Amino acid sequence: MTRVNRTLVAAAAAIGMSTGAVALIPTVMNPASSAVAPTVSEADLTSMFNAAQGEFGRGNATAGLSKLRTLLAANPRDTDALALQALWSDYCADRKATQAALASLDNLDRTLAQRVRNSISAIDAGVRIGPDPVPRYYPQTTGIVVLGAGLRPDGAPTDETASRLFAAWTQAIVAYQSPIIISAGGSHQGRTEATVMRDWLVAHALPATRIHLETRAQSLPQHASLTAETVRGLRVREVVLVTSPDEIRRAASDFLIAGVPVVGATTSTRNLVTNAAPPSKVNQKSFYLDATQVVGIPAQRGGVAPRAFIAPAA
Repeated sequence: MTRVNRTLVAAAAAIGMSTGAVALIPTVMNPASSAVAPTVSEADLTSMFNAAQGEFGRGNATAGLSKLRTLLAANPRDTDALALQALWSDYCADRKATQAALASLDNLDRTLAQRVRNSISAIDAGVRIGPDPVPRYYPQTTGIVVLGAGLRPDGAPTDETASRLFAAWTQAIVAYQSPIIISAGGSHQGRTEATVMRDWLVAHALPATRIHLETRAQSLPQHASLTAETVRGLRVREVVLVTSPDEIRRAASDFLIAGVPVVGATTSTRNLVTNAAPPSKVNQKSFYLDATQVVGIPAQRGGVAPRAFIAPAA
């Protein structure tokens, strides 16, 4: 027997002498080394992913990243986990971890890696788009997007929806060539919120032919991604957003992540002063949560919940 064979036999004998629970753990050989490591089941990986997303959903970015590191140690090829790691490391101002996650993601899914890079840039740009109640002129290649804020029990617009409609109306008067896109997913007794909003604008002398409806959105990320489809269909190059001052920066980020250029923001005057300053990084958690949804990362795995959004942004 050669020396190499004697060594292999001795190693096999040593492994065979293992006792207790350790001997029952299935193992895989790491091709990069001679170490023997326990396998992790798909159910375990799903549980790790859901636990990390749960922490992010509760606003615990540090805890979520810790759980992601455990997951990625077991499965370094999990592209959704790498995308989450890059995004939330950026939120935590950990540039080194962000770049490392993106580098790994580049090797596995370059398209997703680029979406994450675009999302990080979009958040930074969206934060700089502050509330502005002054309407401005835009050409017909710039759309006016107004977001709904619900209906009252009697089917009339809420005070916030009415404020946004007035802001959209003044913007539409000044930018008289711009198409108007209403994104609102509510309904009341068979009438959609978007239809009620359109009727309000038409009653105030805006032609119905200028107004286009998006009636499926139930959340801000959905407003962005679903309205993006309408924007592309109208061949609109860019949009000015109409919403409330406390939502405008987050909305701008979401639309930018969805691939819709945002050139301005027309808002109501409600809470204008208190929202004049950009939010600090620690107050941008909702921006990052939205980004994961617009990008198309699942909120949970294992059939517990559907993907966090309808489809990834193009």
